[in-house]
Amino acid sequence: MALKDLWNNSRAECEARTIQQIMSWAGALRDGSPAATEFREYLDLIPASLLSRYCDQCLASPFQDSGFALQDLINHVGKRLGFDVEFGRYRGTQSSIGFDGIWKFPSGHSAVIEVKTTSAYQMKLETIAQYRLSLIEQAKLLEDRSSILIVVGRDDTTDLEAQIRGSRHAWDIRLISIDALLRLLSVKEELENPNIVRQIQDILIPREFTKLDPECFKRLHCVSMR
Repeated sequence: MALKDLWNNSRAECEARTIQQIMSWAGALRDGSPAATEFREYLDLIPASLLSRYCDQCLASPFQDSGFALQDLINHVGKRLGFDVEFGRYRGTQSSIGFDGIWKFPSGHSAVIEVKTTSAYQMKLETIAQYRLSLIEQAKLLEDRSSILIVVGRDDTTDLEAQIRGSRHAWDIRLISIDALLRLLSVKEELENPNIVRQIQDILIPREFTKLDPECFKRLHCVSMR
């Protein structure tokens, strides 16, 4: 039985399972595979609270292909936030660009998404920046209306922030934790106010700060006080 049918017919059973168990029913996630299509269709159906729980499980108890699952989960968070999402590849190849996703804003801006479970290791910013440049060369992005958004787990990102600020791509790259992104989604779904949605989307466009979490939490506080 397809995952979407299982959800429609046995929602309680699905909610009782971990993300690893759900994926075992779909099969291994591979680019262009039926399992990937089935998994993404399932993620379209489930509530935001379950997306959040699955993200937590991928971070707390990694398993084979948990990074691929997290990539799809974050892209579905982007869809719920109102972006037009293009899914990237699980694995890049010499003939294809290895970005994790592209989020297209209603304003015409686009963000190349890079999902990382941890910030504990030095990140190859040049590689990520090259994804964006290649997409610009292919006319899939506009140079003056595109940026890079790195989404990371809950590790301390101080070193990564410094790495970004010290790079020549500092004005094009921004960083946000999965926790902050999920909290933005929670606010969006709770209020369903078009003005709030626009504010949330606007947060993710590069400004003068590198890590977006403080700005997210400041906006969330302002919204909660209304």
